[in-house]
Amino acid sequence: MTNAPKIINKVVVTALVLALAINFIHQYCFVAAKKERILYEFTTWHVYVVNGLSNNRELSVHCKSKDDDLGFHYLSAGDNFTWSFREDFFLRTVFWCDVNRDDAQAVFKVFWHDVLLFYKCMWKNCVWTLKDDGIYIKNLDHDGLDELYRNWEPAGQ
Repeated sequence: MTNAPKIINKVVVTALVLALAINFIHQYCFVAAKKERILYEFTTWHVYVVNGLSNNRELSVHCKSKDDDLGFHYLSAGDNFTWSFREDFFLRTVFWCDVNRDDAQAVFKVFWHDVLLFYKCMWKNCVWTLKDDGIYIKNLDHDGLDELYRNWEPAGQ
């Protein structure tokens, strides 16, 4: 009979530790996975390249990865070119675009495996807007603000 209180104490302590462990797992794995997309390898990504040029200027866009050539597209002002994909098994997927307007050009990555990029894209939508003064990524994690990513280069360089 003298061992009964010790056994009850062990059961109570074990139950408490188990409850705390379950709470921890729920709090930091499932909730965090939903918020921060820990399971991003299952994410379907969407990339948008938007013509934000003024004066109704047309934009030539040619995007590709090592495995996929998405072809040439000509975008009128306000139009966009978009595609969807999942990262490869080894998380090495990279897409880049070669863009041209009448007096300038640029080649830049639009998707690569990078957590900072993933936050800006809110773990699913990477929006690139090409404006008169440069190439911008929409930071969906910060109220959708456009952040300058790079400048245009003069055509022919």
